[in-house]
Amino acid sequence: MRLAHLVEAVHGDVDIAAAMRDVAEVARHDRYQASAGINTAAGYVAQRARDAGLRDVTVHMFPADGAERWWTYRAPLSWTPVRARLVHGGESLVRYPAQPYTLAAYSAPTPAGGTVAPLRRWSSLRDGAGAAGGLVLLDDDRVPFPEFALRAAAAGAVAVAADPLGARTDRLADQVGRLELLPGATLAGFSLTAAQLARLIAAADRGEAVTVEVAVAGAAAGMPVVTGLLPGSGGDDGEILLSAHLCHPRPSANDNASGVATLLTAARLLATRPDAGPAVRFLWAPEFVGVAAYLHDLVAAGDVARPVLAVNVDMAGQDRSRCGGPLVIERGPDDVPSFLPALAGRCADLVPAAARSYSGAVSCDPWQVRMAPFAGGSDHALVSDAPTRCPIVSFGHWPDRTNHSSADTLTAVDPTELHRTCTVAISVVAAVRARADDRLAADVADACAGWSAQHVLAALPGRHPVPASWHYGDDGPVLDPNSDAEAARRIAHRGETVREGLATLVHAGVPAGEIARTARWLDAVSATAAGRLGAPATEPATGPAPDEVGRTVLARAAVGPANPRALAGAADRGWLAARLAADRGGTHARMLTLLRALDGRRERGSAAWWAALACELPISVAFAERVFDMLHRAGWVVPVTNPGEDPDAGCHPA
Repeated sequence: MRLAHLVEAVHGDVDIAAAMRDVAEVARHDRYQASAGINTAAGYVAQRARDAGLRDVTVHMFPADGAERWWTYRAPLSWTPVRARLVHGGESLVRYPAQPYTLAAYSAPTPAGGTVAPLRRWSSLRDGAGAAGGLVLLDDDRVPFPEFALRAAAAGAVAVAADPLGARTDRLADQVGRLELLPGATLAGFSLTAAQLARLIAAADRGEAVTVEVAVAGAAAGMPVVTGLLPGSGGDDGEILLSAHLCHPRPSANDNASGVATLLTAARLLATRPDAGPAVRFLWAPEFVGVAAYLHDLVAAGDVARPVLAVNVDMAGQDRSRCGGPLVIERGPDDVPSFLPALAGRCADLVPAAARSYSGAVSCDPWQVRMAPFAGGSDHALVSDAPTRCPIVSFGHWPDRTNHSSADTLTAVDPTELHRTCTVAISVVAAVRARADDRLAADVADACAGWSAQHVLAALPGRHPVPASWHYGDDGPVLDPNSDAEAARRIAHRGETVREGLATLVHAGVPAGEIARTARWLDAVSATAAGRLGAPATEPATGPAPDEVGRTVLARAAVGPANPRALAGAADRGWLAARLAADRGGTHARMLTLLRALDGRRERGSAAWWAALACELPISVAFAERVFDMLHRAGWVVPVTNPGEDPDAGCHPA
C-alpha cells in the first residue's frame, strides 16, 4: 500500500491556507489574454514559483499584435479595459470595473465622456437597417451573439447588449455571463441581467436612448506565459508537464485561479520530496493560444523538452453545493491512451475519508468523483494533439452554475474541495516521480490493471443511454455506442485502447515484463467479456475494413493541434454556430473526436464509429458527414491512400 501512504502524506502536506491566498490574489485581476491585468498576475505567479523552489522561472512574452500565428492559432490583440458605463434615465445601469463581466472583451473605446445612442431592438431591424449610431439589443435567442455583433457592427451600431445566460433557471439575480467581440471590434458590448435587458427593451419601444462610455488603456501589453522547472534525476526520464490556464476576466476564482493555485501548491510540495524521477515543467498560460505559442515556439522548436506525460488542472476547487458539479477526471483521447486516468482514479479513492460506514469497513465520504471520456474543453486538447501527442489527464469540475460569469467569486471555491483536488493531482505526479520505488510502481501497475479491466467490463450490456435529444434530431441513422446491440464493438474498442495505454507504464518505472503480463491478463478479460456475448474474442472495432485498403481516405493535415475557432470555413460557420449554441460541450467533443479519428487508415464510416466509441456519445451519420466535409473544406484533413492496417469488422450504423 505504498500508494495509499503517499496519498495520505500528500494530503497532510498540502497548505490549503496558502493555496486560498493564491486564489484570492490571482482573482483580483482582470486576466484578458494580453492585458495589464494578466501581466500583473503572471508576475505574481512567477515570484511565488521562485519562492517555492522552482528553477529557471521565466515569464515568456509573446506578441499580442493579432498577426503572429502558432499553427492556426492567432495572437490576441492587446486590450486592457479601464472603465465603462451604460447610463439610462440618469442611472448607471452598468458600471465597470465595479461590476465584473459586464463589459464585453475587445470592446472599442468611445469618445471621452461617452456618446448618446438610441436604443434599438434587433428583432425590429431589417438586416441591421436603422442600427447606425445606436445601441442594439439582442432580443432573439435564436441568433448567436457573434453573428449578431458582426451584423450590428457592419450596420454602424455604436454598441450591442445581450443576456448570454438567457432563461437559465439557476442563475443569481445579478449574475451576468461572458461576452466576447472579435479583436479590433469597432463597437462596444455589454452583458446584462435578464431584468436589465427587459428594462432596455421596454425603453427601446418608447424610443429612448442611453449613454455609452468605454475607456481602454492606450499602452500595449504582451501575452505572458510563465514556466518553471523542478529538476529530475538527470537521466533519460523526460519531463512531466503540469499546466493550468491563467486567463479569464476578474474574478474567475474557480476558473481558473484555483487551478493556478493548485500548481503553485504542487511546486511547494514536490520541491520538498526526495523523489528523483522525471523533471516537472510547470506552465501557466492564456488558455489555448498561450499553450499553442509555448508548444510551437519552445517545445516544437527544441528549446524545451517534449513532455512524456502531462497533467492539466482547470477548475480545481468549486463549491459543489453552490456550483453543482463533482470533481471530473477527464481521460486523454483514445488515440493517445495512458495509465494516468487509472492512477488518478486510484489516488482519488485513497484520499483520506471524512466519514466511514457504520462498521467502518468502507468510506462514506459525500465527496464525488467522476471519470469522463475526452471532451477537449481545456489545454489538454492541445498537449495531447499533434505534433506533441503527449499522454495526459485533466482535472476539473462540471457542471458549474458560475462558470464564465460574474458569480465565479471566491465564494465559489471550497477550500476542502481544493484540498482534495490538490491531493489527487499532486499524488499522481509524485507517484510517477518516485519510479525508483519498486513497491510503489507495483501499486501503480495494479491501479492501471484494475481500472482497465473495469473499463472493459463496463462495456457489457445495460449501459445508461444518452438522452435522445443529444442526437440533434438529424434525419437518418445514428451511431449509438451505448446501445446494447453494440456491446461487442464497445468491448473491442476499449480492450484495444487500454492495452495500448499499458505501454506508458514504463514512465512510472513498471518493468517491461510486468507490463507484458498485465497486457495478457487484460486480453483475457476482454476475451471473457466478448465470450459472454458470443462474440469473437478479438473482434476489432476501429481500423479500416478490408475493402477500404488501397482506397482514398482522409488524414490529418500537418497544421498543428485542433483549433475549434478555425475548424470551419465561411460556408460552415453558421451551421457550426447553431450546433454549438444547441449543445456546446457535446458538439465540441464530437467534432474533436471525429477529427482525431481521421488517421489515414479509416474511411468515413469506420472513423465515425471510432469517434462515437471514443467520446461515448451518439453521432448521427448526417452530423459526421457534415463535419468530415467541413474539415476537408477548411484544410484540416487531406485525401490519402489507405495503407491497409488494422482490419475492421464493419462501420455501418446500427
